[in-house]
Amino acid sequence: TYQLTDQVYSGLATNPRLTQGSYRLCLETLFQCATSSTSTSYYSMQHSESSTTSEQTRTPKRKLISNTVGKPTPLTGRTALNKILSQCTNNTTEEDLEIWTVGDNPFSDVALALMMGWNAGLVKTGIWDGDVESLEKENAVPTRIVDDVGVLIGQLLPE
Repeated sequence: TYQLTDQVYSGLATNPRLTQGSYRLCLETLFQCATSSTSTSYYSMQHSESSTTSEQTRTPKRKLISNTVGKPTPLTGRTALNKILSQCTNNTTEEDLEIWTVGDNPFSDVALALMMGWNAGLVKTGIWDGDVESLEKENAVPTRIVDDVGVLIGQLLPE
């Protein structure tokens, strides 16, 4: 299961940005080619050399079963939280911390923060097209919208 099935991000990025969907498609295609060809070592390992009919010597195309976990999933959020807590003193809990998820994609970065109950910083340097109404409609409103990460860090860290 891939979190995002699209193949190219849309938005303000000046260059195409391939997504998990693109990599999944490539991997599945390579797997099908590698496991269906009579010239591969995979084929040789899976079939007896005593097979004589062409029907017996062809490997049917197999489907790759894969799982990818990305944002926004609870597993990703809990993994990030565990990494953060592992760097804190022993008695530190999530409630003791002010956690921010910062990114350029409201539907992954901001959605993860909102799902976890954290603060969300949305930067205008990536794929987001600047449409605030769409954020409200999709319940993906961040805590702050900033021009870039440096601006947010300047706002959050005391001088």
